[in-house]
Amino acid sequence: MTDVNDRLTARIQDAVDRAELVDITQRLVQVDSTNPPGREHNAAMILEGIAQEAGLRVELVTVAEGRSNVTICLPGDGSDPRKLLYCGHLDTVVIGDSSWDHPPFGAAVVEGEIWGRGSVDMKGGIAAMLGALATLNRMGIRRPGDIVLATVVGEEVDCIGSRHLLATGGMADVAWLVVGEPTDLELVTAHKGCLRLRVTACGVAAHASQPELGRNAVLAMTRLLPLLARVDVGGPRHELLSPATSAPTVISGGSAINIVPDRCWVDFDIRTVPGQMDDDLVERFTTAIRHFNDAEPDIDVHIDVSCERSAVQTPPEAPLVDAFRNVMASVSGRMCSPRGVSFFTDASILQPPTAVPTVLFGPGDTALMHRTNERVRIDDLVLAARVLALAPLALW
Repeated sequence: MTDVNDRLTARIQDAVDRAELVDITQRLVQVDSTNPPGREHNAAMILEGIAQEAGLRVELVTVAEGRSNVTICLPGDGSDPRKLLYCGHLDTVVIGDSSWDHPPFGAAVVEGEIWGRGSVDMKGGIAAMLGALATLNRMGIRRPGDIVLATVVGEEVDCIGSRHLLATGGMADVAWLVVGEPTDLELVTAHKGCLRLRVTACGVAAHASQPELGRNAVLAMTRLLPLLARVDVGGPRHELLSPATSAPTVISGGSAINIVPDRCWVDFDIRTVPGQMDDDLVERFTTAIRHFNDAEPDIDVHIDVSCERSAVQTPPEAPLVDAFRNVMASVSGRMCSPRGVSFFTDASILQPPTAVPTVLFGPGDTALMHRTNERVRIDDLVLAARVLALAPLALW
């Protein structure tokens, strides 16, 4: 039986089509789906067409104007209702102001790499997941349950696509979740969450020639900000993640040079670890503000929460983790040790309310995420697609 499995594994690896993976990645990179504003529909239509040509079941779902999720399914044989869900996002960050060595939407192939915005984060990962499903379908391989690829919109800003997927039953019967974010082909079983706060100080405007008639919100913020920066956001220790962090990242105040500013706000980006509660962290900031108001009651200060993304973790002994570790060992000859990452993903929306075992796995150097001259190695696309094609055999 082992010889049969070994032969099937080898056949699947050989069947992964390198040219197909390059073509899918290039066609996706050539579509501008930067977010904001979120222009993913054209990329969604390309995926829909490729999946249909591959003989897969496809559904394109409108999430908002010009923004569409795509669900692609390789049906199982019907003997198990459980599903394996692969997930990725169609949007990218903006290209930035720096010049690129190759056009950011050109998808040029240079020395074995595909260049362009989204090649790493994460159109290359989507190509690997779709290539895996297409490979299994060409070979006529059916698992007991469905293998589904959900590509969603909006991850870079508000996760609107994964929220829509969750709200419309997209997680029903999902037993395992694999998010194809770039992980350097490492196996990620934990990632941090994110809480973003805006703290606003409100004073009283006045003519700048008579500052004594106003209450300067900018000056008040200069006194408040050190208190906020010292708020302890520490949480429980996690063996795969660095401690929780808090950073003031954007500050703005005032409306004109000749007006005493009556408003000043600062944004905080807080990266959380599993076990932390957002309400508790907000209360810690509220306590610091309360101490400030005891000394300066004439300045009104309030907090607004602009982002809540949960931290995600899966036990290293989970069958999903074992399956990927074993497949990686057979494909690459190395045994991956689970690790954690500091960024968050669509798993922050999909995993906490469902408790579905979740891993991150995908092609691409994480150091190139959101960077000028983003590019992905074609060899990594092939290896990722092989692992993603073999993983369902290890789960069922």
